[in-house]
Amino acid sequence: MSGLLGRGVLVNWGGVQAASEADYNAWHSLEHMPERLSVPGFRRGRRCQALDGAPESLRYFMMYEADEPQVFVSEPYLARLNDPTPWTRRILSVYIAPSRTVCRVLASEGRGTGGWLATLQFGQMAPALPDESRLIAGMREAMGLPGILGAHVLRGDSSLGQQPTAEKTFRESGGEPDRTVALALLIDGLDRDSTQAALDSALDGLSDAQRRCATATLYRTQHVLADADVARGAAL
Repeated sequence: MSGLLGRGVLVNWGGVQAASEADYNAWHSLEHMPERLSVPGFRRGRRCQALDGAPESLRYFMMYEADEPQVFVSEPYLARLNDPTPWTRRILSVYIAPSRTVCRVLASEGRGTGGWLATLQFGQMAPALPDESRLIAGMREAMGLPGILGAHVLRGDSSLGQQPTAEKTFRESGGEPDRTVALALLIDGLDRDSTQAALDSALDGLSDAQRRCATATLYRTQHVLADADVARGAAL
């Protein structure tokens, strides 16, 4: 079975000021994802929204899949990061609790994207990280559960993607520096109940100390865009 489209992933958790939420969604779908997916090596982008009641710092999850992690430090991509559009500058200035990590794909299985996504993340400073093999085992267990379409284990690479770019300046203008993750498990599901059940199962496989360090969130997928979609649009 195929999984993510490449060996590199950029993951983002965060929120946006409530008054700017509609503007943020329009920007991400109409400008940001098409712009990013025109950069060589970018393969697919996704935006997901948490259910009501989730902390505002976890309101949105965004990710980009790329051929390799090095795509996220390539010259064409850095050129975009250092020349943000006016719309990008406006949106990044109203971010809440920005999180941005370049990751290497440790393991990935799937049948495309689902309408629901569960994320399990461990920060770089977490005192009790699970073994990567434990997360991979949890990924494979999730793939055997009803209603699960995909599961993916990512390792954060703190040596990539932390350059002081123009976009980073706007993103951190609220006084909160970018957070990064050490490890993450993503689970794609058909519906809310099956995706939540798979997330609960993954948590059950952790020790008490690891569960205390984990941040688990359930999202509804809003928009998925692939590089081929952008290429077709440009050709019309």
